[in-house]
Amino acid sequence: MALILCGREAEIPYYYERLDLSVYSLEELGYALGHYLILVPDHFVNPELCRWLSDALGEKELGEKLLQLLEMGEKEERLIFRLIRESSYYTEKEVEELSQEWRRIHALSEVERREKMGDSFFSLGKYKKAVDAYQDALHFEENGRRIRKIGECYIQTKEFQRAAESYRRLYEKNHDKMAARRLYFLSKMCFPKDKYQSAFQDLEEGLTEVWEKEWQEGLSLARTAPEMHRIEEAYREGKEAFLSFAKEKIASWKEEIRGRV
Repeated sequence: MALILCGREAEIPYYYERLDLSVYSLEELGYALGHYLILVPDHFVNPELCRWLSDALGEKELGEKLLQLLEMGEKEERLIFRLIRESSYYTEKEVEELSQEWRRIHALSEVERREKMGDSFFSLGKYKKAVDAYQDALHFEENGRRIRKIGECYIQTKEFQRAAESYRRLYEKNHDKMAARRLYFLSKMCFPKDKYQSAFQDLEEGLTEVWEKEWQEGLSLARTAPEMHRIEEAYREGKEAFLSFAKEKIASWKEEIRGRV
């Protein structure tokens, strides 16, 4: 891509809802569109965006031209790529490659497109939106890959019960040992502890013993982690210090999870 400096920046950003992103410049908008083409919603170029370009960003000519083309019924692809080109973020060769990618995306079936949207949301750390996209794809056509991806999202958001249900479903569908292994570890973090015990009855002998050893080794490593030392230090400082530390830690965890949904 071209090495550029941002031009005008708006005082009031344009909120790109699907990406949960506030955009302040034409270059930022071009970047967001080009890097996440699969996520560009239908009718992205709308009167609100045109007014923001004209009024907030000072790109009056561009805003008015896009609005005129929109009212004339111009194709969405042409409007999007007019914006991408005007951003000057990409070279002409890169724009052509993006145009080819756009056509490949729009040649996909609806179920394929939904799954790829989920993959893109996952790469952005937007796990709740990824789950929604994968669920949509799953409703069209169930397969183990999509079930696994949903389970991975729930692990990232620390919804271990839901993750376990996904891997139970995957194991029952495909009898995949990887799914059974994931389910075994997740079952350690779910209640009641023996909820998924029946799922492991048909596994080859000795497999759960191997996994249990892995689990115990993981616990041993966790006990020596720096974070555990900080918890122990706070506990030794007394009840008030420990409760204060716990409150801050829980708040930071919540903030981390909110960022993932």
